Amino acid sequence: MQRFGISSTGDSCFGRPVPRTRDNKIHLQMQPRNANNRSSGDNDRVDWIWNPKKPGELKAEGTRGTDRVEWEYIKHGEKRRLKWRSLEDRSHEDDSVDVDDIIAVHAIGEHVTYKNERPLIIDKECYKVHTIGRPDGKFKFFTVSSLPLAFLRDFPPITSHPKYLSLPRNRDGSPSMHIIISTLAGTQGASVFFKDVVKTTLAQFFIFDYEGSHFDPKSGVVKWGWQQQVQTVEKSYIIHETDSAESVTELTKSVFLPRAQEGMEQTIIVLSGDGGVLDITNALLTSPKTDTYVKPVLGLLALGTGNALAHSTGITTGNTLGLANLLRGTPKPLPIFKATFSPRAAFFVDEGRRKVPLNTSKDGDSGLGIIYGAVVASWGFHASLVADSDTAEYRQHGAERFQMAAKELLSPSDGSTPHRYRAKVTMMKRSSEESGIEAYETINREDHMYILATLVSNLEKNLLISPSSKPLDGQLRLVHFGPLPADEVMNIMGLAYQDGRHVKEAGVGYDDVEGIRIDYERGEKEERWRRVCIDGKIVVVNEGGWVEVKREHREVVDIIHSG
Repeated sequence: MQRFGISSTGDSCFGRPVPRTRDNKIHLQMQPRNANNRSSGDNDRVDWIWNPKKPGELKAEGTRGTDRVEWEYIKHGEKRRLKWRSLEDRSHEDDSVDVDDIIAVHAIGEHVTYKNERPLIIDKECYKVHTIGRPDGKFKFFTVSSLPLAFLRDFPPITSHPKYLSLPRNRDGSPSMHIIISTLAGTQGASVFFKDVVKTTLAQFFIFDYEGSHFDPKSGVVKWGWQQQVQTVEKSYIIHETDSAESVTELTKSVFLPRAQEGMEQTIIVLSGDGGVLDITNALLTSPKTDTYVKPVLGLLALGTGNALAHSTGITTGNTLGLANLLRGTPKPLPIFKATFSPRAAFFVDEGRRKVPLNTSKDGDSGLGIIYGAVVASWGFHASLVADSDTAEYRQHGAERFQMAAKELLSPSDGSTPHRYRAKVTMMKRSSEESGIEAYETINREDHMYILATLVSNLEKNLLISPSSKPLDGQLRLVHFGPLPADEVMNIMGLAYQDGRHVKEAGVGYDDVEGIRIDYERGEKEERWRRVCIDGKIVVVNEGGWVEVKREHREVVDIIHSG
């Protein structure tokens, strides 16, 4: 059996030389070798020059692993696939990958692979294509070359780490990157997704799990449990798994807030729904910002139920739940609003069985409850269905739980008509762009069905509640309508799933606002009809109380966004 060894020098990848001729063809000099890997002599040297076809827009000849293949990039509307067929074994069936399953295309330079002990030359650039495999949903990758030009434009290869994934360690030697796994979010799939996909993807970019108990800050050396050896690794992260509804809040107050106040850069990757972002944001705002405050960078992986923030910002474009966005995005300020509640308002937790007091104001308005949000503040039909569907039984159905709860609200089992929500609702608007002075406009009805103020466009992937909203534009918008028969309510909500056509209906109000105020002084004796939804969290207002929602212009966190 002959073996071949490379004897020339030149450009290389992974330590293997790839000489080039003046016309830029790849030029490899090989020497046959015997079984003991010794050269059989200079006289046996062979020159092999390979000049593959220039890649086209939608087709190209290249390699996948050690096989020569023909690539084809197929685009039909929004559906895209990367297809390949073997040029060596014509009997082999064509294969393909759904482009929405691709996490990243990673440029790794030029490189030589071997097949059957014979060198296979790869021209120009070589890439790793990282994907979520189907049907198992686990991480996979393959090494390729000479991809179609249109595909590379749609997926520009990653050549370096974003800064937020390459932060230096803190002064105490601990990593600046944290991963929060919300074990109870959505259908409770965060732990599996982290293990099967996220952890392996980050490892491909040499970002590893940090074992704090084996770290020596003086030497900068970490002993990794999974390798049982000592390595010096700069890029690493700490894992935090939640075990209660208060876990993220407590972690933020004890770790993220103090470090932000001290001017330390931090990246926090959150496997959660909108509630995880809400908890971090509110905990960071429990203390006034110092002059040295540095905003943490949030990377959101959408493992919740509605995932409104992720869908509205384009984080979930494709099927990677935001992982593709994490690897190629840019941190941008996250717009937020401030909801102020009358005294004695409280969170509903543990499926409504327990109340927890809100954080109270520190600006002189004693006893007022304060909560910040980035997605939605609602009262009426939307808040009720979110609250009623927030049980373990409903959550196992994913986003369908909202439709299940909606049927009971609109067609009560006792045969009664849908509830008429009673309160005074006032909109705050700018009187002019120049003055910035707020004008107050009371909605001309006491009974309501739907009151929803939002900073985002989508409440679910296909539920376009605010069609005028753009990613992270910071404009608060109000969608509202009065009491209607059940079939008309369902028709309006159905139109929201049809590119947001509901806002064109005659009975639906849709306004740009600076804020809203809801007063219950003349209505709603029963507690369940005074429930308010703030980013999926439920707050119950005291009888005769009120809530005021206004755009908050302070910046507290950045969110990774690739749109």
